[in-house]
Amino acid sequence: MLLWPTMMSACSPKSTTDNTLDADTAADTGEPDDATTFVWGEQVDATPEFYPASDVDQDQVDMVERDYETASTAWGNFGPIEYWIVGTDIDAAAEHDIYYCAVRQEKDPSLPEEYEEYCLNRGYSFKDYAADGGAGLNVIRSDEEEYSGFIITLASMYPFPDETDYTVVGYHEYFHVVQNAHIDTRQHDERQALMVENPWWSEGGAEYMAQLLYSVQPGVDSGYLQQVMSWKMERSQGELEEGESIADIPYGENAIVGYDLGAWFIAYLIHQVGQDAFLTGFYDDLNDLGWEGSFVENFGVSSESILEDFASFLDEPLSEQLEIIP
Repeated sequence: MLLWPTMMSACSPKSTTDNTLDADTAADTGEPDDATTFVWGEQVDATPEFYPASDVDQDQVDMVERDYETASTAWGNFGPIEYWIVGTDIDAAAEHDIYYCAVRQEKDPSLPEEYEEYCLNRGYSFKDYAADGGAGLNVIRSDEEEYSGFIITLASMYPFPDETDYTVVGYHEYFHVVQNAHIDTRQHDERQALMVENPWWSEGGAEYMAQLLYSVQPGVDSGYLQQVMSWKMERSQGELEEGESIADIPYGENAIVGYDLGAWFIAYLIHQVGQDAFLTGFYDDLNDLGWEGSFVENFGVSSESILEDFASFLDEPLSEQLEIIP
């Protein structure tokens, strides 16, 4: 899940429950402690900072670190990133919210005095994550803030840490980092346009790439990806209105269809043009050419045209659809 809008997040490697601010944090530049330079969109040598709530076990933090290492090795190490890992205890989450807001002000002294009140009452706080579960990415990049970075929040239920989906969700959120790292502008509306407002593209991309990456990990069943993609297609049957495009489905009540069929669209696209064109070519050209321009340049066809082809693909039998899934 990618959260919009954002006015929050990034920090220094901590994989314990030590909630002591690091006085050496380079708050004025948005630069991680172990990096000599930071340029938005370029890969970094620094590792993320991990901030577990007091009720989160170290084993869970270690798993999040491993998932980050797998994803960053596969797709590039972008940053700076903070991982905020929330448990299920509401009081512990409330304490984590207070600490989070202190870190924000430590990292960016330009934030106004009223920021703390806003931060503690922001939409979907850590208390909400503790109560409702889930995961999300916040992007800090605006003209109102000196600091730029990424904040990944992982709850401890829906999915639970002992479920396969917990690792997949970690990959999913990291792919959102990759997507956003390739967008230079500090203007929210421009960033949203380059990400695409409805979920089929950004969420479909993050979901398919996450599932694809998980499917090739040691010990994962060879039929895993086809099984998951079968579920997604079957779950979406009958959910599109006559003549409705997946690009028309907004976030909200029916967003899961955008996620599921968006993942299938990315699989279909990669089958047509190759993974390098999607993962490298498209995102490398995004700032200079814009979303549609980069789409045409790298995929050789307009988005409207391939969406029409994909709509026809959705009418094929599942057995034939699965032939494009590795």
